[in-house]
Amino acid sequence: MRSVVVLPAVAAVALLLAGCAAPAPTPTTSAPSETPEPTTIAGPLDCDALVPADVVAAAMSPAGDGTPQPEAAIQGNAALGAIELAAAGGLGCSWRIGPAPSDIFGGSGEVAYLSVEVLPGAAGQWQPAWFGDSPSTDTVEVAGVTASRGAGETGWELTAPVGDTWTTIRLTAPGLVTGGSVYGEYDAEQMNGRLVSVGEAAFPVLAGASAEQLDWPRAAGQRQSDAVCTGGLDPQGIGMALGAGSIEASAVDPTSSAPTSFRDAVAAASRAYRCEYTVDGIPGPTIDAVIGAGEQFELMSEADLSGVYEPLDLSGSPSFADGDAAYVVRVTDGPASTVLLKVGDSVYRVQSHDGAAAVAEAVLEQIR
Repeated sequence: MRSVVVLPAVAAVALLLAGCAAPAPTPTTSAPSETPEPTTIAGPLDCDALVPADVVAAAMSPAGDGTPQPEAAIQGNAALGAIELAAAGGLGCSWRIGPAPSDIFGGSGEVAYLSVEVLPGAAGQWQPAWFGDSPSTDTVEVAGVTASRGAGETGWELTAPVGDTWTTIRLTAPGLVTGGSVYGEYDAEQMNGRLVSVGEAAFPVLAGASAEQLDWPRAAGQRQSDAVCTGGLDPQGIGMALGAGSIEASAVDPTSSAPTSFRDAVAAASRAYRCEYTVDGIPGPTIDAVIGAGEQFELMSEADLSGVYEPLDLSGSPSFADGDAAYVVRVTDGPASTVLLKVGDSVYRVQSHDGAAAVAEAVLEQIR
């Protein structure tokens, strides 16, 4: 199951953003020039230990005068990915420069996001970044590790197997294609160099980390059963909520095949899965389920998710219980199409062109 939230696979645009690079061998790890010294932090590493604040600020510096003041923030369309990564026992670090967007489609040319995501135990599953609609062959040496570079219409990516981890660094900004981007004055090599600087800070820390330092909390009650669209995800209630004449569902389980992207690997490690519905013969809603991730749903209160999602009141449902919560994406033009729902200890993302809130309520009622 592919969930690409920040780097769409658009080949022509990727060529424009990444520049022309000669093909290189498929990236593999290489031995560091020196053995990394273990970090002195006891317990799991945090974002400050991974990338110092001055490195973050330099990597995100926009064109013009002044030094940015990055703020910890999660990009609005990365909500489910952040929850899945936390549920999988990974570390997600993300910063923003520029004003916080007020809706899911918001974000001026002054806005940019930098993210560093670490999935422990996944180095053996590592795959190169995507370059348009195929795996990238562009590589660069970063702190003794051969990393893969890729690009899309919203930004740049650097990814590598580092020690026991699969680590991915992304720098994204609106306006790269239409003009007006905060990085419009820089070429691809300059932007790729910014990601390398972040990797040079983070990779030695991860390579020298102990098992205890990579032991981040994970969802306690992950899915143990097969991926099935029954119970709360049963098509009958979903169809009734949409007024459908007929509805069918099929499950997509990311654990059933090897990952082709970081997002695939995260979804599989969190044991998430997706139900895809066909309504009256036409592709309809999708519902992603992350069983046991109720504690990780607390990320919805963090910036910028708390700004681009607003509470959805389901308290009128007789099935609504203490501890349940729902958020609907905030839009200024057009229907809301995404709902994040917590029921008990599990999290669901409902995406539907019409009736996302009604579908979420149907899920709630069928679970209870």
